Amino acid sequence: MKHEQLRQDFLARIGDLSPFLQLLDLVPDVGFFLKDLQGRFIIQNRRAYECCHVGSEMETLGKTDRDFFPTDQAQVYMEGDMQVMRTGEPIINAIQTSPESLAEPELILFSKVPVRDREGTIIGVAGIHRRVDGSSSQPKAYGRISRAIDAIHHRFTESLDSAMLARLAGLSRSQFDRHFQRLFATTPHEYLTRVRVQAARNLLDVGDEPITVIALRCGFYDHSHFSRNFRRLMGVSPTTYRKRRILT
Repeated sequence: MKHEQLRQDFLARIGDLSPFLQLLDLVPDVGFFLKDLQGRFIIQNRRAYECCHVGSEMETLGKTDRDFFPTDQAQVYMEGDMQVMRTGEPIINAIQTSPESLAEPELILFSKVPVRDREGTIIGVAGIHRRVDGSSSQPKAYGRISRAIDAIHHRFTESLDSAMLARLAGLSRSQFDRHFQRLFATTPHEYLTRVRVQAARNLLDVGDEPITVIALRCGFYDHSHFSRNFRRLMGVSPTTYRKRRILT
């Protein structure tokens, strides 16, 4: 308790946060944000505002995810924020689609925590996120499962199951499943599904292939299997998503 009080006393004396914000700008692959109760950006480091496709943090202040991302994607981000602020419970190491629309399927690993004032009242939400792309830049904490993550991102069209992924990691299936769940707060199967949905989303963004063809190209069994998972993760059907993108 004495050490905790020491920390609280020291933090209460800090009047200028700029040194911390300056350091956050130097972290190349981790985005940091702070939002108020209305979901408006109060603080973002360089990586975070670059995800909004703007040139400076000032261009995001007072704005929300809806000002920078497609409606369905912004809704997912803001619902997570509201969950944290409503319940006071953090979200740790969860998986979500990347805020950047790129040619390759990408996910982010993110955590969000409630922000409280000195009286303990929740006044906002803070979070960090980093890209998870199966590259050599994966955190060391991933250990042997890095090979399995790499397979998911580069072989997602194949029939990959936990047993196969566990073999790639050199672990038993139970060990692999436990380790994966601890790192990503989700199952290998759900992670694979999100990679596939993101890949399909990218194809819907840039082309006019039939949805059934896209489903099969991205590793789904059929149109129905694809549509069900796409709607669950994106909030709309593939057809509705494509129509919205065309209109915008």
